[in-house]
Amino acid sequence: MDYRNSHLDPEEQQEPPTFLYAMDRGNGIYFVEETSLAACPPLPFSVLQHRLEKRLKRQGCVVEQVQEVERCLFPMNLPLPDRRQRVVGFGGAATMVHPASGYMLGSLLRRGPGLAAAVAQGLREGHSGTALSRVAWGNLWSDDLVRRHGIYRFGLEKLMGLGSNDLQTFFHTFFHLPQPLWSGFLTNTLPLANLTGAMVRLLTTAPWTIRRHLLQPRGRELNLLLTGLLLR
Repeated sequence: MDYRNSHLDPEEQQEPPTFLYAMDRGNGIYFVEETSLAACPPLPFSVLQHRLEKRLKRQGCVVEQVQEVERCLFPMNLPLPDRRQRVVGFGGAATMVHPASGYMLGSLLRRGPGLAAAVAQGLREGHSGTALSRVAWGNLWSDDLVRRHGIYRFGLEKLMGLGSNDLQTFFHTFFHLPQPLWSGFLTNTLPLANLTGAMVRLLTTAPWTIRRHLLQPRGRELNLLLTGLLLR
């Protein structure tokens, strides 16, 4: 991941920040992707492509051949589904995209077996229809996971208010947390107490400019936090 923005013009540096995902696939083949951090509204693909080309040129990279172009849009900041409804969703249909990282596949692999086991147990106990759906939703979105989701959406709303330079400072601080904390945050495997502890630790170690932004209430941030913590 590369959050540097020195390849952009001063005017572009004031616009919503983007960053690079890059992966070496071997034999001189690379996966490169310019993306934004949950920008709302999303940045046009033409802007992302332009910034990617400028970034690669600045770093002296010569593109000899383009094998495939991928354009994706991940819904990262959607509200949770209504857990009272009868139809049980999964994956993107159940808002399982990680609100902070955009990742989903790992969560599906971890939570899928538990959901299947809960449904099987519900069937053995004679549940059907709406009652069985409640069992499934209760496993897929437990109260603990709902609270964590509220905290993640609160944090995402905070990050979306940061400019490019402040965002670089934030991630520099974030990735200097102990590895179990930042990796658990990105995979949504930290229990609620550990998740809040990681966020408090980041707050206390961040530079004052970042700390001030995190502490200053703006827009719907507080409502998002309360929605998760109070299970409204």
